[in-house]
Amino acid sequence: EVVSPSGFMIIYALVARGTCVLAEHTATAGNFALVTRRILERLPQEEGRASYSYDTSHSFHCVIRAGLAFLCMADSRTEQAAAHAFLDAVQSRWSAAYAEKGLTALAYAMNSQFAAVLKELMESFSSAAGSSAGGAAASSSDQADAANVSRVEGELEEVRQVMVENIEKVLARGEKIELLVDKTEHLTHQAFQFRRTTTRVKRGMYCKSLKLNLFLCTLLLLVIGVAVFGACGWSFSCGSHHPPSPSPSPSPSPSP
Repeated sequence: EVVSPSGFMIIYALVARGTCVLAEHTATAGNFALVTRRILERLPQEEGRASYSYDTSHSFHCVIRAGLAFLCMADSRTEQAAAHAFLDAVQSRWSAAYAEKGLTALAYAMNSQFAAVLKELMESFSSAAGSSAGGAAASSSDQADAANVSRVEGELEEVRQVMVENIEKVLARGEKIELLVDKTEHLTHQAFQFRRTTTRVKRGMYCKSLKLNLFLCTLLLLVIGVAVFGACGWSFSCGSHHPPSPSPSPSPSPSP
């Protein structure tokens, strides 16, 4: 961790293309990766400079040039001009080393080499800013203790925020799981109701079909019975009647 006598320091620096980090270096521990990824997602595409206040103790500064973002996190006592001067130096060293390779490089492709450059520049600018802002107040042990306490409180606040975010994620995940269980139970109940309704409809259709078949059979038998009765009569002796044979006419008797 690099701390100047006045408490001024550049804590974290990176070079990124969009949200793809190409190189980074930090002088202390913290949730910088989480915070900077959110900032990178919201950075404008056009070239320019920007500064963001993170909390009462830290600020983020960014310079966008040639499709790349040069970003650093510094103590709140860091002047904006000093932070942008640091980022200009980072951009100059990057251009001299890689030119336009960063526009197509994979994530962390230059980290093994350029992280050392970031560390060197961070130490150099922190020390220079500390010496220029030094004096009697910078050498005071009370102010150094206050700076250390402030830094520790900032780190504790960062840890607290990470814990809160993790708890919120766990609770949100639990709510989603409960909602999924409720939906599953609801779908299971609907499937059971659909199965019962389908079975009931099938039985109703079968009964209607059976009644219709019985009605048609009864009607057919009735038609056949009427036809037979019409043809044979009540005795049902169709074909047993023969036409009567003609009786012989009487022969004329002889006249005397």
